[in-house]
Amino acid sequence: MTAPISKTKPLLVCYLPGLDQRRLSPELTPNICAARDTFQTVELETIPSTELVPSMIAGVLPHQHKVWQVSLRSEFRTPVPSSFLDRVPDLATTVQCAHHFFDRAYDLAAVPYRRRRRFDLHRFKYTRREADPHSIRIFNGYQTIFGVLGERAEYVFTKNFHDLDDLATRLPQSDCLLSEMYALDLTQHWHLDNAAVMENALRQTDRFVGKLIDGCKQTGKRLVLLSDHGQELVTGTVPLMRAVGEAGISRREFTLFVELASARLWFHTDRARNAILPRLKALAHTSVFDWREMHQFGVCFEDDSFGEFYAIADAGKVFFPHDFYQPIGNAVLGLMDRHQRQRVMNPVHRGNHGYLPHFPSERGWITAMDDGLVPANAGGHIIDIAPTLLGMIGVQAPDYMTGTRLFQPAPH
Repeated sequence: MTAPISKTKPLLVCYLPGLDQRRLSPELTPNICAARDTFQTVELETIPSTELVPSMIAGVLPHQHKVWQVSLRSEFRTPVPSSFLDRVPDLATTVQCAHHFFDRAYDLAAVPYRRRRRFDLHRFKYTRREADPHSIRIFNGYQTIFGVLGERAEYVFTKNFHDLDDLATRLPQSDCLLSEMYALDLTQHWHLDNAAVMENALRQTDRFVGKLIDGCKQTGKRLVLLSDHGQELVTGTVPLMRAVGEAGISRREFTLFVELASARLWFHTDRARNAILPRLKALAHTSVFDWREMHQFGVCFEDDSFGEFYAIADAGKVFFPHDFYQPIGNAVLGLMDRHQRQRVMNPVHRGNHGYLPHFPSERGWITAMDDGLVPANAGGHIIDIAPTLLGMIGVQAPDYMTGTRLFQPAPH
């Protein structure tokens, strides 16, 4: 085991999801650029998912922490007779969306009941950790850095730019504080095509980081800047659901779940597999893998419970429609959340991520603002973050965190 970094300081992690290295510039982000020029930065490889936080803070992969959207219930692995409720029209998802607004624990409200009832849910939306910071302490028996540290660690979340000035001056004291600034990521999903909005968002993000830098200099904290992914400008859609429907196969013979950048399918008959799979492979801007082939991307499930086949869009493309789109729910979200106002006029995302790891939008980065630390390797992986942060405050990572430290003490 690697020994803890000898000189420890209180740690402040400024987590900036969506802050793409390609959009940093001395004009728009002078504080961040200066930090990266002065201190050491390590690039991070990720996994094809939009839910990266569990892997990042638990130091384990999806097949271990099990936060991987949905799995197929065993009783639906073969065709089953339709029930009366399976005949409820899709528009009834409006009622499910209303349910979701009053009960945030009710998830996937836009998925029709006939498909929703086939799934066990394994999702971890930002709304959960926003409402309950304790929800991030353990995943499927694996303690995260917050579980390991207990009361020594704190988590702060914001998705509003107008909260940043106040947040920068009142961050609580702890040995390890992770502050997630989600406003930029959310803004990019709906405004990445708007240069003026993006310039303002980047300037506000940089101003927040500048205040954290000043605060850490005054308090002696070690500041770490962290972004686990960027975002790609969406330039088109892929009609995956239409292609599946044109195969003319009964929905009883297969199960489908569609995200923006990826879809997963389970085939319950050979006829469905033979009819649908060639159509998926013929889709433009789409790659298809079986569950075993997903192991090359760090998605190492031992069976097809979480997906028999995966279709993953190329960066800049999204599947539309998808299982998070419901016309009435989309309009309500746009009217209620100013960050998402653009979806009222056009429900297709403007920016997205969760693509295959080789695309630039999927590259994360971490900068340790301490001249006593240097990179341990040329690059890293998202599961390296947890043991790295624990090491920075002198805590040995649990054995199940198999990642390596991204930084080490600089030679004297």
